[in-house]
Amino acid sequence: MEIKPGLSALVTGGASGIGKALCLALAEKGVFVTVIDMSEGRGKEVASLVEKENAKFHPKLEFPPALFIRCDVTNSRDIAAAFEKHVATYGGLDICINNAGLGNHVPFDKDQTDGTHSWRHTINVNLVAVVDCTRLAVKAMQAAKRPGVIINMGSASGLYPMFLDPIYSGTKGGVVMFTRSLALYRRQGIRVNVLCPEFVKTEMGSVVNAGFVALMGGFVPIQMVIKGAFELISDESKAGSCLWITNRRGLEYWPTPAEEAKYLIRSSNSQKKVSFNAPVNLQLPRSFEKIVVHTLSHNFRNATRIERTMLKLPLESHQVLVKVIYAGVNASDVNYSSGRYFRGDKKDAASHLPMDPGFEAVGIIAAMGESVRNLKVGTPSAIMTFGCYAEFAVVPSKYILPVSRPDPEVVAMLTSGLTASIALEKAGQMESGKIVLVTAAAGGTGQFAVQVYFYYGDILLK
Repeated sequence: MEIKPGLSALVTGGASGIGKALCLALAEKGVFVTVIDMSEGRGKEVASLVEKENAKFHPKLEFPPALFIRCDVTNSRDIAAAFEKHVATYGGLDICINNAGLGNHVPFDKDQTDGTHSWRHTINVNLVAVVDCTRLAVKAMQAAKRPGVIINMGSASGLYPMFLDPIYSGTKGGVVMFTRSLALYRRQGIRVNVLCPEFVKTEMGSVVNAGFVALMGGFVPIQMVIKGAFELISDESKAGSCLWITNRRGLEYWPTPAEEAKYLIRSSNSQKKVSFNAPVNLQLPRSFEKIVVHTLSHNFRNATRIERTMLKLPLESHQVLVKVIYAGVNASDVNYSSGRYFRGDKKDAASHLPMDPGFEAVGIIAAMGESVRNLKVGTPSAIMTFGCYAEFAVVPSKYILPVSRPDPEVVAMLTSGLTASIALEKAGQMESGKIVLVTAAAGGTGQFAVQVYFYYGDILLK
């Protein structure tokens, strides 16, 4: 999901620390924010700062660009009302960050109470409320029938034990596993991820022993946490993902594929990729951005610029509008931008300016002309045509290649995969018993040539 003006976010625990930083970072992108917190004074202050940032993007609004709602996240009725108010104000919910949390500073084995104001309260805030808020966010996103992202705030202490506070560590471990178990909501366009930073210099983090923090590599900068959160929001491939943030190792996804392979049991059916279900009511903008070649040069950066162009609707009867998710980058881009693919002299090549670069992409069908019958809106599709370096591409329906998922691997298959396949199967007439020599086998086309070899099985590869 692109973080852009007009989206709306709800952040629990947004009056201070990480929550406040995320509220302000989202506001700097023009996102409307609802701040949920128990601290009314600080919460209203954050909402005011969000409103000032939003004024740069939305000078004239008929509704408030920021809300503060004083709310105890452990009160199911109050938190449900807070979500309802957000949706009523902004027409939906795009981003939910469940950040509210606290530590348990009374050693649980020495606690002589029933835990109502200590360990039990910590569990209710850190884990039960996260489950409740996630449930409410999913419900709101499903009702709006549009993509959404939920980020649950975990902790590095949810990945390994923290002996100083086992209650806190246990709740964060629960958040991690709860979130990872929600990966399949991606089928509905809803991605739920968990952020697990080590110690951050907030009010809660500052009470930790300084020597222990130093041993762990020092406090994690708040900007690194924001970067991680924005990555989980923006990267469409992240669903049920756990991002571990440390000063020692930077941003790292946990577990690694190698670690995950040790315990995952996959049946032959489960190894197949989950089918992709895109929302069928994709909202079409009035305009979109694309890269345009405005002057001939072998230096692609100098030859191009980003321009905003109007989306021309309705489409012609045979056309299809594709929302581009991934575009392929090729060495041939510089040949195109320098005019080397055109006959004649440089003047003849310049007559084609301005030009739309980008030869291949994968995305989702967003709209179709009235005579297109064999496709439907929401279908993941690949395209090979000029103009793929854009948010949207209009192409004839005959150029559409439906695929199972709009994954980046599809883009690599288009040029490199087809080149290898045609070279070996058509031009080379490869068959059992022949010897194949692949040079530059580590390159794009070379790697696919090796895969084609493995497909045939009994051909000798050199």
